[in-house]
Amino acid sequence: MKSTATKPRASSDTAPVDTGEQSMLSNAQDRLNRIATAAYYSAEVRGFAPGMELDDWLQAEANFS
Repeated sequence: MKSTATKPRASSDTAPVDTGEQSMLSNAQDRLNRIATAAYYSAEVRGFAPGMELDDWLQAEANFS
């Protein structure tokens, strides 16, 4: 029977993420969250009628560029 245990990674197997990169990722995620929220509210205003989701997103994205 084959063992399913994995060997521990050596510390050199994974590169640490520097704080500048973490900050950029955090900022990007925050921007996406704001765009999604704005798109949701646009859809809500129009009664969530289908077919305009992309327009909602693109308009919200334009507001955060």
